[in-house]
Amino acid sequence: MQLTIKMWGLSIIALALIVIAIAYAVAPSAASPESLSEHIGYMLRVTARVGFGALLLAYVARPLVLLIGWGRPLLIQRRYVGLAAAASLTVHFGYVAAFLITSGEPLDWVTGVFGGAAFALMWTMALTSTDAARRRLGAGWKRLHTIGIHYVWLIFMQTFVGVALESGSRWAEVMAALGLVALCIRLAAWLSQRFKRTA
Repeated sequence: MQLTIKMWGLSIIALALIVIAIAYAVAPSAASPESLSEHIGYMLRVTARVGFGALLLAYVARPLVLLIGWGRPLLIQRRYVGLAAAASLTVHFGYVAAFLITSGEPLDWVTGVFGGAAFALMWTMALTSTDAARRRLGAGWKRLHTIGIHYVWLIFMQTFVGVALESGSRWAEVMAALGLVALCIRLAAWLSQRFKRTA
């Protein structure tokens, strides 16, 4: 059973990376200086969308089961869905670095501190996504992963809402809307559990 779960989980991570690889193959060429910025911009958008999509699936996995009893297979694979998000966002981080190096644009301290904290939390969650780490950290493991996933969600939402307001990007609007739907699902599940405990 555990082996089957792991195999399906690794397939989820592989799927995320395959999507990114396909995007790389169809992206504007990175070979010439003229198209390099287009390539980086394209891949930044793709990796952000794939990473945020996987993050949202992990974000709503347990709440969906609590609310409507749906999504147990997703809940079982939540660890690997989260790792797929981390893998996608690690590629995204590489493209962020490439953008800063090639564009010459300075990194403001607010973005550096708060965006950097999101990556640090994401990598910490990925490194502690094992049964051994969960046992070793005890209650701290739940706090780390709860704070971490909410914080990364918040940074994404701030980014997508900002892009939607500045450029009117339909993709940014869709991603921001999906993020709000996911938050509503989590809040509904939390309120449902509170009412059950006080009933």
